[in-house]
Amino acid sequence: MKNIQNIEPNLVLKSIEKLSMAFKESELTDQNKTKILHSLREETKVVKDFLHCSDDEAWLFSVMFAMSISGKDTDLDSLTQYLSCNPFFIVSLSPVLESLVSKRLLIKNTGYDMKVIATRFHVSNYVFNAISLNKSIPKNDHFEDVYEVIERVNEMICEREKNNIPTDELFTEGLDLLKREAKRFKLVQSILDFNLYEDDTLLLVHLCHAFANDSNEADIERYIYYVYDSMGSKIRAKKNLFSGQSQLIEQDLACFVDDSFYGGKELALTDKAIDLLFSEDLGALEKSKPFNPKHCIFIAPEKIKPVSLFFNQEEKKQLDLFFELLEENNFKKTITKFEKMGYASGLTFLLYGDPGTGKTQIAYNLAHTTNRPLLLVDISSIRDKYVGESEKRIKQVFKTYKQAKDYYDQCPILFFNESDALISKRYEVSSSVDQMNNSMQNILLQELEDFEGILIATSNMNMNLDNAFERRFLYKVKFHKPDTKTRQLIWQSKIADISDKDAKKLARDFLLTGGQIANVVRKYTLENILKDSLPNIAELRELCTNEFFGKNDRMIGFKK
Repeated sequence: MKNIQNIEPNLVLKSIEKLSMAFKESELTDQNKTKILHSLREETKVVKDFLHCSDDEAWLFSVMFAMSISGKDTDLDSLTQYLSCNPFFIVSLSPVLESLVSKRLLIKNTGYDMKVIATRFHVSNYVFNAISLNKSIPKNDHFEDVYEVIERVNEMICEREKNNIPTDELFTEGLDLLKREAKRFKLVQSILDFNLYEDDTLLLVHLCHAFANDSNEADIERYIYYVYDSMGSKIRAKKNLFSGQSQLIEQDLACFVDDSFYGGKELALTDKAIDLLFSEDLGALEKSKPFNPKHCIFIAPEKIKPVSLFFNQEEKKQLDLFFELLEENNFKKTITKFEKMGYASGLTFLLYGDPGTGKTQIAYNLAHTTNRPLLLVDISSIRDKYVGESEKRIKQVFKTYKQAKDYYDQCPILFFNESDALISKRYEVSSSVDQMNNSMQNILLQELEDFEGILIATSNMNMNLDNAFERRFLYKVKFHKPDTKTRQLIWQSKIADISDKDAKKLARDFLLTGGQIANVVRKYTLENILKDSLPNIAELRELCTNEFFGKNDRMIGFKK
């Protein structure tokens, strides 16, 4: 059993509780306020020291904290009822409330309530969380690390989203905070050194917050909608970003995610921005995070069970070359040589031919033998009914692969299994679906043109490959149905005690692929387990016949 650590008592929370309960329904006046504070002078000092504020600010904050626990904003009327006091006394507290707002201990929100202008207050999330977690609040907003600064600015953005502060105040306070902390934190100074407009600076901090929280993407339309408080400013902000006139876009600090073939709506830091801002802090951290591929299935090489495969001499010659090329030392030498010669430093393989001939398994065997992670593209999850989504997702696959290359010590394999729909001849556009398919192919062609790494694609097609893809694949291997001798070897590898005579006869009589033979053997094994009987060649032949779904070409030669 783990040792349970002693948790220090939350003295601030206890003190706030005592103060708020003492003032509740106290029929508050200046006279009894003094008496209450005197009787709770120790609790008042605890709250004062924690918040860096005055006596009046300490007790009034405690009351507002108690009222904020319900999650609702507090107006002057509800404060009057809580204290059971004269409304004019509450009005006299306005300077104290405004002082708490100026210190960002309270958030002020002015809006309409039943067509009447109303002013409400609530405890800021930053302060509420600090008290709840028994975490100190630095005096004058001096933070322990740069990520607390980013978190605080992003909290201001969230407050603007709730319409708690006006846009001008958000920009002013956000920039003031960054300027105060620039001398202490290199990342903040780097942000200011870009000399961006104030709204671009704030957006850059928001993107830094997204990156630090592992998403690196921000819904820019949502951001603009909530941050800007007038229709004109919203439209100008959108126009600047989507037209590429924003300083963030011009200086290559931010880019739209997957916007090559359609209008992107998610903004992210570019690799350049990440290198400039986070290289020192996150280099080791990124390696410690689990890799989370999008639209790909990660398969570790040690989890792959290799399978013995048999091919004709020409196929075997080419496949042996692949295993040799992907051996780590050879791969590094190949990439270095390609780069010196000005070639794209990628190895791309297309394995095509009849189903069941070993195309998929050879990719798994390559990954296992060369100890390379395999990223299996989940093609079914890429295709989407909404316009632009499929294109976005295939772009994300290659982005994921680039991240995987940086994450793993050995270059992984990007595996497009059964990629017929992606590399077949392009359609004459007659529907939005045709347009989507062609757009996806255009993206794939573009990515293959300058691909760096290892990519394997398989296809069951023989003749329908789009011409534009032919030169994009460095190696193209056609897999044929196994000949009689190869089928015999496959039978003998699957059934250890089969005789040479029976294996040769099965190979001669049934034109099965390796995949079909594997299916027959599995069913054969299951039936003999159920019957608890010895192998029976007649049953095996019957299973071979049934494997053809009634096709007439299942046997060759003469029946006896």
